[in-house]
Amino acid sequence: MKKNLFLFFCIIAITVLSCSKNPDIATIDKQKKAIVATDGQPFKKVLIQGAGKDVTFQGFSNDPQNSIIYFDRVNPGFLVSEGFGLNKNYIFRLVPGKKYTVFIYANPKDVSAYPIRFRTDYNNNIVTETDEDK
Repeated sequence: MKKNLFLFFCIIAITVLSCSKNPDIATIDKQKKAIVATDGQPFKKVLIQGAGKDVTFQGFSNDPQNSIIYFDRVNPGFLVSEGFGLNKNYIFRLVPGKKYTVFIYANPKDVSAYPIRFRTDYNNNIVTETDEDK
């Protein structure tokens, strides 16, 4: 019985450690108004929730340009869905005075994702959680 219990806890520990994400996987660049991969690797899947929308960016190429997702222009290399349709020419526009959460998936089939939270002020400037801690 003790061996089974030990084995169970070892499996749980390995599962938790393998599913944990690197907290530095991406950042919000306020000047570029974009999500930027810190390691330069292309994004596979990114979900943005906020302002009453759920928008998914699905990368379809491993081009280095896919390591950044802009909020104010078309992001080639991504299929974007808001609802049921897919769109290659979608422009995600930030809305002033709203909160957003960006979920970054290392693998499109992952269940868990690394979240980044930010908001926009009433002038449509990005305010990150670290800005609010100051």
